[in-house]
Parts: sequence; structure tokens; C-alpha cells
Amino acid sequence: MKIAYGILVAVEIFLLGACSVLAFRKKGILAKTTFAYELGSFICGIVFAIYTFVPGNMIKTLCAGLTYAIFDWLIIALMYYTQYYTGLFKGVRFVKIAMFVYSAFDTVMMISNTWTHNMFYIDNISADAINVVFNQASLVYKAHFIYNYIGIIVVMLAYLTMIVESSRFYRFRYEMILLVLIAAFTLDIITIGNNSIYDLSMPVFGFMAMLIYYLTFQYVPNEVIENMLSLIIKDMNSGIVCFDNRGRCIYSNDVADVMYASDSSHSGKAHGDFEAEYRKWIEKHKDTRKDYMKYDIPVNSASGSRYYEIEYKRILDEKNNHICDYFIVNDISDAIATLESEKYKASHDSLTGLLNRDQFYEETRKMLRSNPDRKYSMICSNIRDFKFVNELFGIEKGNSVLIRQGELMKAYQREGDLCARIQNDRFAMLVPSDHKIEEHIMSCVRLMQEEFKSSSFKLHIFAGVYEIDDIDEPVSIMCDKANIASETIKNSYQKYVAYYNNELLERSIEERRIIGEFEKAIDNNEFVMFLQPQVDYKGKAYGAEALVRWQHPDRGLLSPAVFIDVLEKAGLIYKLDRYMWEKAAEKLGEWKRKGYTQYHISVNISTKDFYLVDVYETFTGLADKYNINPDKLKLEITETALMSDFEKNMEIIRRLQKYGFKIEIDDFGSGYSSLNMLKDISADVLKIDMGFLRASENELKGRDILESIISLAGKLGMEVITEGVEKESQVHMLKDMGCNMFQGYFFSKPVQVKEFESRYNIR
Repeated sequence: MKIAYGILVAVEIFLLGACSVLAFRKKGILAKTTFAYELGSFICGIVFAIYTFVPGNMIKTLCAGLTYAIFDWLIIALMYYTQYYTGLFKGVRFVKIAMFVYSAFDTVMMISNTWTHNMFYIDNISADAINVVFNQASLVYKAHFIYNYIGIIVVMLAYLTMIVESSRFYRFRYEMILLVLIAAFTLDIITIGNNSIYDLSMPVFGFMAMLIYYLTFQYVPNEVIENMLSLIIKDMNSGIVCFDNRGRCIYSNDVADVMYASDSSHSGKAHGDFEAEYRKWIEKHKDTRKDYMKYDIPVNSASGSRYYEIEYKRILDEKNNHICDYFIVNDISDAIATLESEKYKASHDSLTGLLNRDQFYEETRKMLRSNPDRKYSMICSNIRDFKFVNELFGIEKGNSVLIRQGELMKAYQREGDLCARIQNDRFAMLVPSDHKIEEHIMSCVRLMQEEFKSSSFKLHIFAGVYEIDDIDEPVSIMCDKANIASETIKNSYQKYVAYYNNELLERSIEERRIIGEFEKAIDNNEFVMFLQPQVDYKGKAYGAEALVRWQHPDRGLLSPAVFIDVLEKAGLIYKLDRYMWEKAAEKLGEWKRKGYTQYHISVNISTKDFYLVDVYETFTGLADKYNINPDKLKLEITETALMSDFEKNMEIIRRLQKYGFKIEIDDFGSGYSSLNMLKDISADVLKIDMGFLRASENELKGRDILESIISLAGKLGMEVITEGVEKESQVHMLKDMGCNMFQGYFFSKPVQVKEFESRYNIR
């Protein structure tokens, strides 16, 4: 009997040691508390074995005291384990501290009892019994048992609470711990006063420690797994349908039933319907079926189109026998709709709904390569000065113009056409060349002009057409060529369509060359000032107009006709104007220092200057910098330059006049100049354009109009200069009309500054 009991205790000690090591290797706070309990039980088992089987009163008394002391600490370890295992005891920090203090005190008392015998002593040891005599009057002895029993009862109540409140799937583990704890507690009470060495409560407490390790880290009941998986599957957003090896539907969750019912005339559980669909699927995929397949299917029904992602899996056992098939069905309709929406946003212009530039390029490439034998044309359109629409009428009006143009393009779109908004107010179309391209463009233009008619702004749409001869050419180059053609009619109000040819390409190359060399030319002072004298009828000079030439290092002297229009279109003309203003002011300052203050120089101000340059600050700054009289630097402006923002620009003109500058109205009669201009603009000098002179020279009516204008200018206090005078007869005619200052080839062509100074003795 003693040998069997000893083997039982030894095996239990070994198992408790193994549990301690395994718990130590786990991670987490629960693992730490489990390790503490397992280690305490392991140590307690060793001490109890020594107490039971090692002879000697003192050693037995010491081990008995240590066993009682270790129980104090095991109660604390069990309480901490229970806290992290059940979630209870979180708010009893003071109680835990008190337990630590008491356990430390009790441990000291139990160890010292080996010599003091204040609580118990051992007497009359036999083969099967150890007589432990307790001091019934000792308060420490009583407190020990009260502490232990209260602690065990509290822990038992905790597990009882968890059994009542927990799901039935998890009650088993709490029930097992409570059952063993009750058994050990009962046996411990029964054995009080029993001197037999065969204390069954100790092995039961050890068994409970091993059970705690098992339930904490190893035990997961099959029922929990099965029910948990069942609930998870039932609660999934995916539809699940399972078939056995005979093709019978053995399971379908609610999601699958709802999906099937919503996309058919069925409702409720539909296992028979699933089996019919499964048989059709097997028949369809009999030659291509694999153990795993994934695919998407669209389904059309009365409720609309839906898209499903199907995942199929065949389950085989370890002997490769077919067990079952299952399908996982996900409704991806919303994801597909979102994807389509994102694809649309990425490929279409948000304002007009037309293709955007990148998508247009891609679709054009596909169209051309899939139809290599068909001729196509690229059309690119633009709205002249579209920014004025936004400035005059607001952004919303500008957007409505763009939206309407997009609508008209879609309305006229035929099969094989592609339409796009590629940038701001620039639109593009790819159309078969056999379509009536020009007729289509003109129809759109007329409708747009009619719908957006305004007294203050006339909508002018112009388009370029490039007939594609190389389908492998980059689409961006095709659009560039169409745009090159459109730019040739940008400033024409009578023409709306232009076709690309090689001459335009050469012109475009030349323009890009000029733009590319411009900045360097400015830095190197390659632009030089020429002066064309302004004289009386006898040829006496009063001043000159500053005109620009480009002294190119490789191409020689370039006329303004080569580069002025290019710089204007590129938005660079303001830099050249500012450069020429500086040169004129610098020369006037030089003449003033030499004493030649009778001469003036006239410079031009263009439309872009008012937008991109602070005109007032620039000219007043030049006057101060070179110490010149402002009235000697005359400022020539055209009606067009003022009309872009009349009130603002007129305010600038008035400030310049107040400062001392003289304002000249340039090119009067060349465009849409009117008498209103003379009324609205308080200018100092009126320059009559040479084109007006040529048109009027041999016509009595024209001569009368010219004479009236000169007379009217005099009455308004304005000087008159006629430019473009080429014949002596013109001089006499204009002198008789009252014009006293002339500019033109009859007197002098534009000359270099040195020649001008030499001719008029400026040294």
C-alpha cells in the first residue's frame, strides 16, 4: 500500500513538474499565473513526499509547516489564475495585498514552528500513521485554516458563478475545476484529525493543478468547435452550399438561400433547387472541372443585374476518396459597381462625360489598329479667348458652355467616332474620313454661337483637322498636328476649320525654334532697337517709333514678321515689350545727358502687357531710373489692348497721363476702331493707320472721312500722325487736311539707332 501510494505521489510530482515547464514556455499573463500555480503545486508535492516518506520528527515538522505555508501561496496563485481565466476578482486589490501580507506572516510562523511548536508538533510516528498534535488554543493555527477555507470557498463561488453565466459550450471546463476543487476540499476536511499517511486530499489537489493546465491550454471540446463553426458559417456574409459525394445538398446557410431566392422565382429553403443547379454545373464543367475553381458570373433578374464570385472546392480524404463538394458564393455587385464607377471616373471627364485625354489616346490606338484599312481624321477644337467667358460671365457659365459642347459632340457622334475633352476648352474627335467632317463642325459651331449669343462677347470656336496617314504615330502627335492647323485660324472670325499639311508642320517647327531660342536671345541682347523717324512735311524729326529686330547669331537680322506673332501666341510678347521699353528709356536718358531733349521715342503696349506686367510701376520706374521727361517716352496702345478690361486699363492710362506720359492711339482705322474710341479714351496723339490711307486715297468719300477725322482730332486737342506715308502726293494731301506729322518710307524706313543719331546730328 505504501509503495503504491508513493508511486502515485511520485508520478504526480513528475507530471506537475512537466506542467510547470510547459506553462513556462507559453506566453501571456494567463500562462504566467498558470505557471505560478503549477510550480507551487510541484514544490508542494515534493515537500509533501518528504514529509510522508522521510523519517525524523524535525524533518516531518518542518515539511508539514512548509506544506501548510505553500497552501497559503497556492490560494493566492489560484485566485490570480481564476481572475485571468474568468475575468473575476479585478477590483479586490486591497484583499490581495492583505493575502500577501498574511501569507508571508503565516510562512514565517509555520517554519518557526519546527522549533517553537506553537501550532503543532509530531509524535508517535508509525509505519502507516503520523500523529500530528495541534495546539487548539493557538490563534495562528485557527487563522491558517480559516484563511485557507475561506479562500477555497471564494474560488468555488467564482467558478459556480461562471457556470451559471457562461455559454453552455464553455461550462464544462468550469464544472470540472469546481468538481475537483469540491472533492479535494471535502477530503481535506474529512482528513482533519486523521493521522494516516495516505492523505487523499493532497493527490486530488495535485490532480486539480494538472487539470487546470489541461483545460487552459489543451482542451477544446468538439461540441464547441462544431457549434462555433456552425454559427460562424451561419453568420457569414458569404453563401455556402455543400453537396455529398452523391450530389445531395446537405447544407446551405441562410445567405445562400436568400441569394438564390432573390435571383429566381424560388423562396425559402431550396435544397432541391440547389441540387438541380449543381447537376447543371457538373454537366457544364465535366471536362474542365478541377478540385479547386474560382470564377465570376453575372445574373440577370427582375430585380436587376447582380454579380457573384463563386469559389468551388472538392474535399478528398487521406486515401483520395471524394467526400463532398462545397461552393462559397459572394455577392460582389457593389464591388463591381464601385470598380466600374472608379474606372469611369478614371477614363472620363467629370464635367462633360466625354473621354479624358489618356483614355482617348488609348481608345484611338485601339480603333486605328483594329481598322487598319479605314481612313480616319483627328479633329481638335478650341474656343478663342475662353478665359474671357469665365471672367465676363462666371465659372458656371463657362462650364455650361463646355457641357453643351460635349452634348453636341455626343449628339453628332456616329458609330466609329470617339469624342474627348483633352484639356480645358480643348476637345478632340476621331472620325472616319468619309464622314462629313466640316459639315459636322459647322453645325456644332452654329448651334453653340446661337445658344450663347451675347452683345459683349461672341463665342468663336475653331477646329483643326489632321487626316491620319500613319496609324503608328503617337496619338499626342496627331492631336498636335490638328491643333497646329487650328492655330492658323485662331484670329480669323470668318473661318472655322483648317486642315493640316506639311507647310504647317514646318511653320510649327519654326515657331518652336523661335520660342526655344527666345530667352537666350533676351539674355544675350540679340534684340536690337530700330527707330523710324516721325517728321513734319519738310522732314524735320520730332522723334521716332521704336521697332524691334532680332540680330540672330546664325540667321542674321530677322524681321518682326518672323517672331512677333509667335511670341504673342506663346504668351512671351510681354517680355520683349518690357525689354524694348528699357532700351527706349535708356536711349532717351543718354540723349538727355547730351542735351538733345527735343526728341521723343514711342513704344508699343500690347494686350498681354496689361495682364502680365504692372504697366504703371514699370514706366514710372523707368522714368526715375534713367531720369527722363515722361512726355518723351510716348506710349502707343490699340483699342484691342484696352478692351480686355476697359475700366481697369483706363484707370492705368489716366494715372500714366497724370504722371506726365503721353498716350497715342495706334493703328486707328485698321480694325474695328470707331469714333466711340475717341470719345471714351482721352488720348494725346491719334495715329492713323496706313491701310486706312490706302483705302481712301483715290476715293472722294474716303478722303472726306479722313479729313473729318483729322479735323475732329484737332478739336479734341489731339495731335495727328499718319503712318505708312509712301508718296509725296500723300504728304501734300494730308498736309492740306491738317495733318502735320508723318511716318513712313517716303521719309525713312526704320533704321538703326546709330544711323538715326548720325542723320539728326545727335553726338
